[in-house]
Parts: sequence; C-alpha cells; structure tokens
Amino acid sequence: MCFLPSYGMRHHFRQILFLGALLLGLPLKAVVFNLVAPPEPVATGAAVSLNLLILNPGKTETVLTVDETLEGELSDGTDKWKVRLNAPAMGGPMSIIPGGFAVREFLMELPSAAKGRLVLEIRSPVLARVSLEVAKDLSPHAQVKAPLTNFVPQHTAEVAIKRAFAGRFSAHEPSYFVYGDADQAAKFQFSFKYRVLGQQAALGERLPALRGLYFAYTQRSLWELNEDSSPFYDTTYQPELMFESQSVLDPESPGGMKWIGYQIGLRHESNGQSGPASRSINTLYFRPGFAFGRLDGWNLVLAPRLSLRISDLSNNPNIEDYRGNVELFAVIGRNDGAALSLLSRLGRDGDKGSLQLDFTYPVKFDRMFDFATYVLFQYWNGYGESLRDYNVDTTAYRFGFSLVR
Repeated sequence: MCFLPSYGMRHHFRQILFLGALLLGLPLKAVVFNLVAPPEPVATGAAVSLNLLILNPGKTETVLTVDETLEGELSDGTDKWKVRLNAPAMGGPMSIIPGGFAVREFLMELPSAAKGRLVLEIRSPVLARVSLEVAKDLSPHAQVKAPLTNFVPQHTAEVAIKRAFAGRFSAHEPSYFVYGDADQAAKFQFSFKYRVLGQQAALGERLPALRGLYFAYTQRSLWELNEDSSPFYDTTYQPELMFESQSVLDPESPGGMKWIGYQIGLRHESNGQSGPASRSINTLYFRPGFAFGRLDGWNLVLAPRLSLRISDLSNNPNIEDYRGNVELFAVIGRNDGAALSLLSRLGRDGDKGSLQLDFTYPVKFDRMFDFATYVLFQYWNGYGESLRDYNVDTTAYRFGFSLVR
C-alpha cells in the first residue's frame, strides 16, 4: 500500500526536518537556504508571504547579505511564470552565529493564471524550492502569511519589545506549585534566565563566547496556606550571573555517555530577613552535564554542582555542615513522557544532607487538552528545605503541577 502525505503534512514535515537540523546540529555542509510557504491554500492573484530561512551549520560565524529582490520561476507542471519576490523590510548584512539562523520575509504576487499545485524555485542568488496550492474560492485581497510568527517580524510595537526583551528569556531551574502534608503545606518555585548580549551585539561578535553569559533568577517559597491569614513561612531569593555552554547533540545517536555542556556561575542566596532569621550565602559554582542513552528515548542525565562559599557566614556559620559543597542532580525518563529526578546534598561530614525526588508526567490527553504542563509528585527529606531552617530536619509529601521540569 502506498501512502501519499497531504500538502499540509509535507509542509510541516519539511519544517520539522529543517528546524530539527537547526536545533539539534545535524551534519550539514554549508549555509543552507530554505523557503517556507503558507500551509493553507492561497488565493489566485493574492500577495503571498514567504519566509527565507538561512541556517549556518558551520563552526564559524557567517556574515552575508541577501538581495531585497529575488527572481524565481513558478510552475504548475505545464505552464511556467517568472515571478519576483520583494522584501517588505530594508535588508543589510546579517551576522549568523555558528548553529544559528536568520529569517527574511518576502512578498510575491501570484499570477492570475496560476492555479492548482504550484512549485516555486529560486536559483540565484540562493537555491531554494517550495510548493504551494492555489484555491479559487479564496479572496485575493488578503495577504496570506507564512506560519512562522515566532520568527518573522510583524512590524508592530510587539516586535520591538520581543527583539529587545522577550526573545532573550528561557527556562533555568524547574518551575512548579505543590501542596501537601507538611507544616508549610504549599511550596512553589519559579525560575528563568536572561541572555545578556543579543545576537547582533558588537561585543558578542568580537568575543562570541560572551553570548553564553546569562543573568538568572530563582525564587522558592514555603507557604503556610492552612494557617490564619496564610502567611509565607520563608522565601529564598537566588539571583546569579552565569556563563553557560551547551553542546549540540544528535538525538538519534546510540547510547553511551554524551557531554552536554556546563555552567559556571556566581550565585547569591538570601531569605530577605533581618535579625536572627536572616540567612545569606554567596557561592561560586561549576556544574557540568552528562547524558546517557538515546535522547529520543529513555535517557539518564547527571549534572553535579560543585560550590565554593565566598562570603561571610556569620548569620549561618555552620551551614556547610548541612549543605556541604557538592549537589547532585539526576533525572531518568523520556523527553515526551514520565521522568524521575533526584536532587541531593550531602553535609560536609557525610552525616547530614537532603534528598528531593520529583516524579513528573506530561498532561496531554489529546490536542484539546494539551496544557503544556506536568503532573508533579514531590518527596522531600532532610535538612534545609528553606534557607531559614537550614539546620532543621523535615519530611514532606506534596502533589501539584510543574510548568518546567
């Protein structure tokens, strides 16, 4: 039996292959150009928006200029038409970091005689090919957009904000909310990191390694939700300045150990209190990462953190007896399924420490109920669930949800 995928399926499959190569570093030989057309049928005579994706799979930065006008040929298998693609925004040199990409939007007027399944091919100055379909019953007055709203400028105030702000955020530590049987029944944490230098920063072009510089922030709170007025018991604030380097991995590579990168950072921890309840620590840390197994199947990730205290510990002088200088993080599971993670610290003398186990499972019943979150069961045992009680031994079972695991 022969299965012929639909146009929409082939379109999305082509995008997945291209973006997969982009994100996962699959072996490519040179700068790659790829045209992306709308997945839906377009109208005869309409202005169609296409996106030209430019991938740099090499190990060095690439600077290139794409013309504001591209000449192409449109064909339905019988007839052919010469077409012109015009960039609505001003062009200029584009700097693409190793493993990075750039996007240019182009508009093309469809010939009135073009119909059915069409193939657009561009041979100069770039080589790219894409297919699209024309439907006669659509209005030709609306411009049909290509499906890359996360990458293509929309020429609004939102774009300026994203380019300067939102596009640099990413996940850092897990973010979750859980509730259980402890005296501090509720516990929640949120965390993010912000890339300091943008892709086009001159300093980053001169020193590419600085593109791995991040400001990160994590906040964790214990909440006496069952008490009168529901007070917060203790909150730990963790700003940090961090350098991160990640390796490009092939998800289909066989099992065995894989180096996935490292973090070096300076972190401040404080509970924001004064007097006897005040706690604060400054640490310098190094955190390497290793993976075992297939990344598209079951795998084990290990990320130990080695810390050095660099501040006065007068308000918690014996904290190293309970937290030590080594923290182990390990997770076993599938990227698209269940996962069990372990976070453990061992006191300096080996007789104190803590253990946290998180079991997560994605909440995804079907397309209607894909909440992009996880059910979370968390078990805690040991010293220092809060910075305030670094020398208090507690046990807690909590259940809730995780946005980032």
